[in-house]
Amino acid sequence: MARPKRSEAQSAQVTVTAPEGFTPVEYVFRRSYHMDALYGTRIVWNGTGDVQLVPSDVAAKMFANHPEVYRPAAFSGQAAPEIPQAPTEDVERQELDITIQTMGKDALESYARTHFGQELDRRRSVESLRQQVTLLIDQFGAP
Repeated sequence: MARPKRSEAQSAQVTVTAPEGFTPVEYVFRRSYHMDALYGTRIVWNGTGDVQLVPSDVAAKMFANHPEVYRPAAFSGQAAPEIPQAPTEDVERQELDITIQTMGKDALESYARTHFGQELDRRRSVESLRQQVTLLIDQFGAP
């Protein structure tokens, strides 16, 4: 008994799985362009029906919180995106800048004296003292 020949399309069809740690996500909302800013991936979908790979933990949140915008999709073989990560130095500096913005005159003066050995003129405004401490950090580095 002879077997029927398989077409090239049938023989070339191979099940491809998404890269580990990524899930294919289809954008199903009405915009012609969408960039994820809510979940911090900055992945771009070019209209309804576009599929992009998203980190699996983020994809689960997308499906749970916004099922009207995102849905699971079949993997079509595209490469995994590179998710930009903020360098830890930048994050630490931002946290330090936020801390400085919440300090009062006494705290700023004490900080400058303790970490940089500098005396600040308390007669100046709080904003001026914050600028001076920021300049000290820029000049000598974060403690």
